[in-house]
Amino acid sequence: MKILITGSTGLLGQALSRHLAPSHEVTGAARGVGPADLPGRHVACDLLDAAAIARLITAVRPEVVIHAQALSDVDRCALDPALARRMNVETAANIVQALAGSAAALVSVSTDYVFDGAQRRPYIEADTPQPLSVYARTKLEGERVALRHPAAVVVRPSTLFGPARMNFCDAVVEACRTRRPIQVFEDQTTSPTYTADCAEAIAALIEAAAWRRAGSLRIYHVANEGACARLAFARRIIELTGGEAALLQPVRMAETKRPAPRPAYSALATTELPQVIGRRLRPWDEALRAYLQGRRSLSWASG
Repeated sequence: MKILITGSTGLLGQALSRHLAPSHEVTGAARGVGPADLPGRHVACDLLDAAAIARLITAVRPEVVIHAQALSDVDRCALDPALARRMNVETAANIVQALAGSAAALVSVSTDYVFDGAQRRPYIEADTPQPLSVYARTKLEGERVALRHPAAVVVRPSTLFGPARMNFCDAVVEACRTRRPIQVFEDQTTSPTYTADCAEAIAALIEAAAWRRAGSLRIYHVANEGACARLAFARRIIELTGGEAALLQPVRMAETKRPAPRPAYSALATTELPQVIGRRLRPWDEALRAYLQGRRSLSWASG
C-alpha cells in the first residue's frame, strides 16, 4: 500500500514511518527530511503551499494520507492565532483539495484538547467538543475540514510520549539525569499514550479500512488505557528510572500564567477503536515501562 505521512519528522510521524515502512511503500513529507535512519522515502514539502501538496499527491499517488503535521505548541498558538490557523486548518484544507476526486483515504490526527475538561469521566468519541484554546479550536476546525473528504477519519491521541522528539516523559527523565527541579501540573488529567502503540493502532485502522464503516462517527480515540494526573505520571517515571521524587515541583495550571488554557481533564475512552481493530491499547503504565526499557532508563531497582 502507498502511504503518505505528513509531519513525518515529528514525534508521531516518526513512529508511523518506523511502523509502516517495513510492510508498505511510505513517503514522508515535512519541512525537513528528518534523521538519516528514518525508514521510507522522505521529501521536503511546505503543506501551506496548495500547489506543492497537489504536486506531491499527484507524484506519490497514495492510497492513504496520514495527516500528522500540526502546530502543537499550545502557547505559541495562543500568541500567534493566524499561524495556528494556517498550520492546523489550511494544511488540512490543502490536502482535502488535492485529494478531490481521488479514492485515497485520509487519516487526520487531532487531539484530546478539543474537550474542555468539565466532566470527570473519560471522553468518548460522541461527546461534544468544547475547545478552550486557539490550538484546540484550530485542531477542531481541522477535524471538520478533513471530514469533508468522503474517505476520511479523525484520530485523537492524548499526551504522546516516545522516541525521536522531546516530550513530557523525556523532560522528566532529563530533569532526573541532571538533578534539575521540574514543575509538573497537579491538576491536569490525561491518558498518556506511547507513540509506538498509537502508530500500531492507526495502522490497524488503515488495514481495516475504518472509513468504510457504515454509520460510524468517523472519529476514533487512540490512547493507552487509563488516566492519570500529570504529577502521577511524572512520579511513575521517576519510580521506574530511580530518580529523586524531590525534584518534582507540583504546581497548579493557573499558577504558571501560561498564555493558553489547558483542559483540567482530557482523558480519552477508546469506545470505537476495539470495534474496528478488535482490541484496546495496553494500559499506559505498561506502555511507559516498555518505552523506558527501550531507552534503557528503567531502574534495576524497579524490577
